[in-house]
Amino acid sequence: MASMKKFSNISGVVLAGGQSRRMGKDKRGLEWMGTKFLDRVCLTIGSLFEEVLLVTAIEDYPAGHLPVRLVTDAIPKKGSLGGLFTGIKEASQSSVFVVACDMPFLNSVVISRFCELPESDVLMVKLSHGYQPLHGRYSKRCSFILEQMIHDGNLRIQSLVNDPSLSVQIVDESLFKDIDPYGYSFLNINTPSDYEFARKAASHLR
Repeated sequence: MASMKKFSNISGVVLAGGQSRRMGKDKRGLEWMGTKFLDRVCLTIGSLFEEVLLVTAIEDYPAGHLPVRLVTDAIPKKGSLGGLFTGIKEASQSSVFVVACDMPFLNSVVISRFCELPESDVLMVKLSHGYQPLHGRYSKRCSFILEQMIHDGNLRIQSLVNDPSLSVQIVDESLFKDIDPYGYSFLNINTPSDYEFARKAASHLR
């Protein structure tokens, strides 16, 4: 497949600060198709965006071989929302596309189609079981709102969709059915059983 055109007006952000409690080991280093989970995610995002930020809680992952700039949480221990806040704050572009480090089926074509949609402050996919904030696009205008949410103790990124000061676009999963009929792009791995399911699914897709 020919290499895709990189987005120069959107920064890619990979969140990798979780503690992997439910997995029982660091998810970032799990083996996936001959490489590590986190490396694969960073390489996928690196193929699509000129700038990629890898956000971690502390500098504890060797990333010198990856096309990323490593940054650490600006406000510690605030979960994914804190990571998104840091990514937006550190990004050089006016918008960011953010994913989690545990999404093994990220699809370059899905991400490109998603990021080519019209500009908005919040662009989020809604699946049958809810919003997918960690496969989303966010503008710098979200930064102040996120900081206020942290101050208020609300760490649910999807709460952004209800903020009247932001322009919000919600995308239905049907937009990607021709590329990703099973919705695997949005699958993340939290437990050993999730990991086993993903490995079986990957073998069926080959």
